[in-house]
Amino acid sequence: MLHARTWAEIDLGALEHNLGVVRAAVGEDVDLMLVVKADAYGHGAVPVSWHLLGAGVAALGVGDSTEALALRDAGITAPIIILGAVVSGEMEDVIRGDIHVTVHSGDRVRALRRLVGGHGRSVGIHLKVDTGLGRLGCHPNRALGIAREVRRSRRLRLEGVATHLASVDVDGGKLAELQLRRFRKVLRDLDEEGLLPPWRHVHASNAALSSLPNAFNLARPGIAVYGIDPHGRTNEDLRPALRWCTQIVFLKDHRRGSRIGYGATWRAGRKTRVATLPLGYNDGYRFAFGNRAEVLVRGQRCPVIGRVSMDYTTVDVTDVPGAEVGDVVTLLGADGDDAIPATELAALADTIPYEILCGIGRRVKRRYVGGER
Repeated sequence: MLHARTWAEIDLGALEHNLGVVRAAVGEDVDLMLVVKADAYGHGAVPVSWHLLGAGVAALGVGDSTEALALRDAGITAPIIILGAVVSGEMEDVIRGDIHVTVHSGDRVRALRRLVGGHGRSVGIHLKVDTGLGRLGCHPNRALGIAREVRRSRRLRLEGVATHLASVDVDGGKLAELQLRRFRKVLRDLDEEGLLPPWRHVHASNAALSSLPNAFNLARPGIAVYGIDPHGRTNEDLRPALRWCTQIVFLKDHRRGSRIGYGATWRAGRKTRVATLPLGYNDGYRFAFGNRAEVLVRGQRCPVIGRVSMDYTTVDVTDVPGAEVGDVVTLLGADGDDAIPATELAALADTIPYEILCGIGRRVKRRYVGGER
């Protein structure tokens, strides 16, 4: 990949391993919906989906219709569920693509019912219930009525009912337990009317890797499959699947007192060898990393010096013997005995690891390695 300015190496074997960790946590009798929204959290939705469908994933979860249809265009025929809202202009394409739709209101059910008749197709429906997150989903008291609306149409199939937990700690937590009680009440109401759908799903990665009991038959793992513990712990069971790299394109020796980068924010306290890296915030390497982050060159930590610009970043390689143009530089992931974890970069930018991974830009080439298949 040295012809690329910057690239991400995705370890398919690590994805398989992490999927196994989640499967063991939720139980072998629970189906898995792999969440591949945001381009599989920066890992590449199409290759990741193809690979893990071969490892036993039952369905794919996406954020919007564009992501869903891109998977269909890639030849994927497995169930695809849009976990977020579907706006009116997307509905016809979603129906044609045989995409499952999450609904939050009776109005959306009626709009879909009007459209499906003209296409001669049926649509899988997942009813989302707001049990405490306060974002999308119907009130629990309205869930039964909306399920009845779905039943009134021969072309709408109630495939699932779901909720999303607002806060889960390793031991569960009172809010999560309250939400689960509300959701179980909805399931009882649906069951009494013969409306309980094939899939009931609540547990994302944080719930799957907690002590919360999983009494549902579908789980929605995301970040854990990509090797990041959702509770922010050091979790040796999970293997980060992505290593982000670039290369040195220029080396220059600067005298003591030299200033580096926009705003001259860094000053050399000694004679310094500076390596220029061909990536910047347009690639997802955050402006906040300037004068704060470290990278790995030949397995050795080197500080980022000066501001990160749109296309370039500078690092101090004075203490790396033999560093030369073309050397691989690890921005995220392991090199030798050391590693830069996503949690470290997230802390520097006052954010979460999800945002670091999802923010890796389009110019970053993806390369896939490992895996049993």
